[in-house]
Amino acid sequence: MPAGAVPIIAFAERFSPPVAWLPLGWNRWLAIWFVLAAGSAGVALLLRTRLRKASAWRKCALLSLWVHVVLVVLATAVQIVSGVPGEGPDEPIRVALLPAELPAEVVPAKAETLPKWERPQDPARLEPPPLALPEPTPAEDAPVEPTDEQYAEPPPSEAPSPPPESTPTPPEPLSAPPLLPSPQPEPAPAQSPSDKQAEPSVDTAVEPPPTEPPPSTAAEAPAPKPSASTPQQPAPRPTPPVAPPTYAARFSPDRAEIVARRGGNAQTEQAVRSALAWLAAAQDPDGRWNAARFGAGGERRTLLGHDRAGTGSRADSAVTGLALLAFLGSGHTHQGGEYARHVARGLDWLAALQAHDGSLAGEATTFDRTYCHSMATLAVCEAYAITRDARLRRVAAAAAGHSVATQNPQDGSWRYWPGMPGDTSQLGWQLMALKSADLAGLDVPAVVWTRADRFMRSVTRGASGGLASYRPDSRPTTSMTAEGLFCRQLLVDRLGGAVDDGCYGEAAATLLGELPGSGEANLYYWYYATLALCREQDRSPVAKAAWQRWNDGLVRTLLAQQRTDGSWPASTLWGGCGGQVYTTAIAALSLEAYYRYLPMEPETELARRREWRSGPQ
Repeated sequence: MPAGAVPIIAFAERFSPPVAWLPLGWNRWLAIWFVLAAGSAGVALLLRTRLRKASAWRKCALLSLWVHVVLVVLATAVQIVSGVPGEGPDEPIRVALLPAELPAEVVPAKAETLPKWERPQDPARLEPPPLALPEPTPAEDAPVEPTDEQYAEPPPSEAPSPPPESTPTPPEPLSAPPLLPSPQPEPAPAQSPSDKQAEPSVDTAVEPPPTEPPPSTAAEAPAPKPSASTPQQPAPRPTPPVAPPTYAARFSPDRAEIVARRGGNAQTEQAVRSALAWLAAAQDPDGRWNAARFGAGGERRTLLGHDRAGTGSRADSAVTGLALLAFLGSGHTHQGGEYARHVARGLDWLAALQAHDGSLAGEATTFDRTYCHSMATLAVCEAYAITRDARLRRVAAAAAGHSVATQNPQDGSWRYWPGMPGDTSQLGWQLMALKSADLAGLDVPAVVWTRADRFMRSVTRGASGGLASYRPDSRPTTSMTAEGLFCRQLLVDRLGGAVDDGCYGEAAATLLGELPGSGEANLYYWYYATLALCREQDRSPVAKAAWQRWNDGLVRTLLAQQRTDGSWPASTLWGGCGGQVYTTAIAALSLEAYYRYLPMEPETELARRREWRSGPQ
């Protein structure tokens, strides 16, 4: 650096403040402004005298130079903003341009950069109060809490000791019981008669639990399927006081009669009980059903144009939802029934899993996440619709809200991510979940149903509109025809009207052409075809005959394929994705179709008009 550079830099730093405003006295500033005024007058005088005949560009150059000098002084002297640089919180201001309809999964900014009223709760997941109720009274054939060793193979059978007689009492109100104890199996303290909960049957008397846990490490094996000569009937279950009529048959004291009238028998009911016993033993201590533990994610084929390797290994919320639906479908809730504890633990796990945007997908992968959310949402909304437990309302409402937010507003369906053009397979589970939310009294906008109806029209195929395809640009299949028929039934429930005779006839003929047992086992297809055909069996003698033919093939096939431990093998189409919990739960749900849902009464013309015009179209 030259020798004279340091004094020059020091002089510049002293008299030319580049950023801050130096605390100059008023005398200095008056002198500076006086010099500027005198200079301006001198420039004006030069332009009128000595430089009057100068060229135009010289005049412009002189004026430009002087104007810049004045502007520099003004910029240095005038304080536009308050404060001194370097002080204050130094928080950036973020501005985002958002579309009119946001996707549901928007990643928020870090909590420390948001104002207090917009910061998410810590932790970000919803933490509703636990759903636990008082310890339910175990029935004689109720399985003991499972251990890790029991999942490898069926445990040996042990004959339960006859319990002493006692008088069963109805469950206590929800506000009375304590929270659910730790999921680890622990001995329960002795209960007074008023704290006991039992089903209204003399066979459910309970012996007070011992003060020390028994050393047994094996659960009771599910009872073998009875022969036709020795029918067994489940004990009657309490009727929930507020359950919608759609679910009433599950809790009816005449359920055996309903089963027989609609196509079931003692063997189908025993098959369901054996399946529920297996599912209860397969539940993890934390309340979930572990998909990977029972073979999920083992699919190694390319299905529907996608490599499905590994799909389903993280679908715990989906198989947990399906397992809970199997218990709910047979009349077991977290408020009553011999599996009340298992249902309560499963609902607790889903509530703890729920994300801040309402999603119940958990850690599911791309192909699984929407299925996981809709299946889990269906279970939570159905449990809330049946029991109206206030502790479930927030979880159910948030989950249903996530489904509404992720519907594609253009084609009216759902896919792997919010806003993607959808498919019929995703549509079915989402409509079932939102239908349950609607029955529970939760807010489901009317436009959701009209959008879904728009999508169904885009995948409708066939001469009479009875067939359905996977996507608008694909050909119809029997699986999508079955699911499409059930989706149409849900839509006409909400929008009014009925499924056209020609549409139903074309769909039923297609389904009867591929009966259970005639090819590769496809429990997914059987499930939706069973729901749709069972619902329509009272429509006409032809529909009754179609249902009887389908039901005969279904019962024969499912009873023949059920294992002695109560489960169904995963060697089915899609069984490699969902695993053994998926196959067992969905097979049990198919055998519960006789009483799981009752068709809604037809609405009046006025009611249909009001329903159709209840929201924006």
